[in-house]
Amino acid sequence: MAAGFSLFDDLNKGKVLESALSGNLTTAINGLSTNAQDLIKTDTGRKSLVQAVGIAAIGSWARKALPGTKLGGKKIYLTI
Repeated sequence: MAAGFSLFDDLNKGKVLESALSGNLTTAINGLSTNAQDLIKTDTGRKSLVQAVGIAAIGSWARKALPGTKLGGKKIYLTI
C-alpha cells in the first residue's frame, strides 16, 4: 500500500488531482501523462515502479500462502 501511495504521489505532481476535481480535465490529463512519462524515464521512477511490483508480488504470495493471516496496524493476527 505504501508503494501505491508513493506512485500516486509521483503521478500527482503538479496537483493533477486538484485540477481534475476543479473541472480542468484537459490540464489533469496532460499533467498525468507528463508525470507518467517522467516516472518511466527517470532512474528513481523506474526504481519506484520495480519496488511497487515487487511488493505487490510478495503481498499476493503471502495472501495465497497464509490465508488466515491478517495485518492490522503494528500487529499480525492469525485466525485458527
